[in-house]
Amino acid sequence: MAPAPGARAARAVSTRAGAAAVFALLAAVSFAQERQAAAPPGREISFPPSEVKDTFFAYALGIIAGGVDLDVDSAQMRSMFVEFTTAIGVPFDLIKGFSQHTDEDTGDRRIILEFTRDVVIPVPFSLLFYHPGSIIATQRVLFDVHRSTWIDPDVAENAPLREGPVYDLVLTEGSILVDIDDWLEALFSSSLEDAWISHIVFFRWHRDWMGMLVGSGRRTRRVLRAYFDFTRNEIVFPTPPSLARGGRQLVPDTPP
Repeated sequence: MAPAPGARAARAVSTRAGAAAVFALLAAVSFAQERQAAAPPGREISFPPSEVKDTFFAYALGIIAGGVDLDVDSAQMRSMFVEFTTAIGVPFDLIKGFSQHTDEDTGDRRIILEFTRDVVIPVPFSLLFYHPGSIIATQRVLFDVHRSTWIDPDVAENAPLREGPVYDLVLTEGSILVDIDDWLEALFSSSLEDAWISHIVFFRWHRDWMGMLVGSGRRTRRVLRAYFDFTRNEIVFPTPPSLARGGRQLVPDTPP
């Protein structure tokens, strides 16, 4: 039977909603200022618009890539974001504090995000004025930041940006759930379901900065991935085979 009119669009927007909502939470934790500093890092830390189109995420990725040690509370965070714009709503009022620090002895980097309570927010994108699900997160979430490099096999050898950095944020404490509404899960049961997020990964693919969410299906436990192109500021759907292969290389279905 052929899919109902608009089914493909509904699936695409639903995937985009889940991915964008989690990236919004990530971006929220990635903006901060040092406890003793009078001002946050300036825009010189931002990625240029040619690499990351959205002003908000350009700054967020600059913080992540720069590995700046940070400690900020909600009042400081709200004061920082007056001048920044983004298409994605971020729940700053629910954020109690954020810290990012590097262990001087081991070099291990850790991000801790604390909310005022457990969080349940609608996904920030809508379909015909309807929000197709929710993001559910515990009051405290902790990420270990793993840095590595990756070679894009689709880029010609010796070409610029063929090899680039990878920032893998591995959730080690707390939980984040992309909770898709039941009717959408029933409609797209073969490809769409609630997902527990375990990795948030940033890397280059075809020279664009990509974000990849990796999680496990709440119903099937299968590995699920979603991709967002920060250079073009859009969800990547459907996923090209070469990008899917790259995603599996960065975060294998079965850990080594």
